Amino acid sequence: MVEAINQIGHIMGLETIAEYVENDGIHKTVANIGVDYVQGFGIHKPEPLLNLIKN
Repeated sequence: MVEAINQIGHIMGLETIAEYVENDGIHKTVANIGVDYVQGFGIHKPEPLLNLIKN
């Protein structure tokens, strides 16, 4: 399902994002499929935006 949606997005000229990437296995799988971006606890735990902005 993810691979099909990714292919449709790319055919339409869109970049794709995989949500709920919780571990390295999922990250590797969606990377192999060709998903453009990932988000989820396996990438980084949520935190306030101000913590990410450097002064």
